[in-house]
Formats: sequence, structure tokens, C-alpha cells
Amino acid sequence: MVRFRVVSFNVRSLRDDTSAVAQVLRDTDADVVCLQESPKYLRWRGKVAALARRADLLYVAGGRTTGGVAMLTAIRVGVRSVTEHRLPATPGLTRRGLLLATLTKGGATIRVGSMHLGLDAAERARHLTEITGLVDGSPPVTVLAGDVNESPSGPTWTRLAGEFIDLGAHDPTPTFSTANPRRRIDGIFVRGPARAEGYQVLDSTMVRAASDHRPVVADVVVDA
Repeated sequence: MVRFRVVSFNVRSLRDDTSAVAQVLRDTDADVVCLQESPKYLRWRGKVAALARRADLLYVAGGRTTGGVAMLTAIRVGVRSVTEHRLPATPGLTRRGLLLATLTKGGATIRVGSMHLGLDAAERARHLTEITGLVDGSPPVTVLAGDVNESPSGPTWTRLAGEFIDLGAHDPTPTFSTANPRRRIDGIFVRGPARAEGYQVLDSTMVRAASDHRPVVADVVVDA
């Protein structure tokens, strides 16, 4: 059995304390980090790569080219393939994207997607249909992680949890905001022959300095 530690973290374009973001990520000892709201303007790629270095991780892809979603991995994880997708634009709203990577570790292979759904309910529904179509045909185990911008009672989250296992379904701990935590809108979802050995929403002084979202951490165990 092989464990992949997956982290989902909306870092608010690194507008807060970047050192705190890096420290939080180091402390998680993640295999793969799915970022939302990573830098996507001036020198965006260098900023994400610099964050990866400070967190003792490697920059895989994403940023401006994927509407702000990005991915980092530990050196012990192999990256077999990466695809960047821009989701269909909605006039007047922020362009969204999806980053998919096929990852290997210890003889096991999984596909991980970093996503960030929008503020408009109709757009979220359309984009989820697009995302689930893109991950069809993936390796047996597929993980989607990101900011859903909707609570578990919402229609898009409910549909997502109907096609994937919501690893935090048993834990109502809110992920937003760090200053006034009231809503669970960030999650990690898995489909296929895998099990969760742990799920946690992090909170600390460092987390509150890092972003307005709390990071979500889950251990996904798959067969080698």
C-alpha cells in the first residue's frame, strides 16, 4: 500500500505572508499540493516556483495558464504527465481552469486535479460537468482537490460528492475564512480503489497569517 498526502490550499495570490504559506506547506510533509489563487500576473511563474523552493517542493505547472490553480509535489513523487485546461469563460466573471497530473510513488499511480470553481452557481454546475468529463478515463484512482466556493449542501458539491467520495464528509470544520470561520468550501475528493487514512483542516497562528482559507490535508492510500 502506498500513501499519497494531498493538500489543498487557496493562498489568495500570496497577498498575505508568503513565508507563512511556505512554512505551513513544509509542516504538512505533502506529496502533492493543489493550490488555488496562485499568482497569475507579473512574474507569476517565478513566484510560484519560489514558493515551491521555500516549501521544499517542486513546481509542476499552473498559474496564469490555468486561471490561478497550480500544483507542487515532493521530490519523492514522479510526474508522468500534466495537462492544463482553461474552462469555458463566463462573460464578466473570472476565467477558471483545471490542472491534471498523473503522479507515481512507490509503484502506485494516481491522477490528481487542482480546481477552483467560481462564485456563480450556474457556472459551477457547468464547470463541474466539464471537469468530470476531463477526468473520465483516468487511472483507477482520481483525486480532485480545491476550492468549490460552495458548502456541502449546495447542488454542485452534492453532485461532486455523488461521483467522488468527499474525504471530509464526516468533519464539518469550516475552511473559510481564517478570520471568521463559518463555511466548509474547500475539499478533497477521491474516486476509485483507495481509502482515506486521515483528513484534517489545519488551523494555527501560521495558517491565519498565510491566507484567508485554511488548508485541507488528506492521506489517500492506494495499492502499489
